[in-house]
Amino acid sequence: MKGRLICIVSLCAMMFSTVAFAADDAGLFLQKCGSCHKKGGQAAPVNPADKAGLVWEKYFTRDRHPVDLSVSINEDEMGTIVEYLKDHAADSDQPESATMPK
Repeated sequence: MKGRLICIVSLCAMMFSTVAFAADDAGLFLQKCGSCHKKGGQAAPVNPADKAGLVWEKYFTRDRHPVDLSVSINEDEMGTIVEYLKDHAADSDQPESATMPK
């Protein structure tokens, strides 16, 4: 019984930490990308569900973004942002439309 309780508590802790980590990824995306990709911003609004995961990956791997992002986004942050876009892409299990700041 005690073993089951420990297992259940551990499983719940992992689930909540995954949700918190995903929220951090969304926050990073909104913070770093939202400044330009907001309604009325310098660039068109962008949501993860706008494209398939492979399209997002190729877009950034092939350096298609018109602005040099290395000035404001480091490699780790870019990796996190691309993973967030892929995890919530149109063909993912959990497509998401990000609410960009106004």
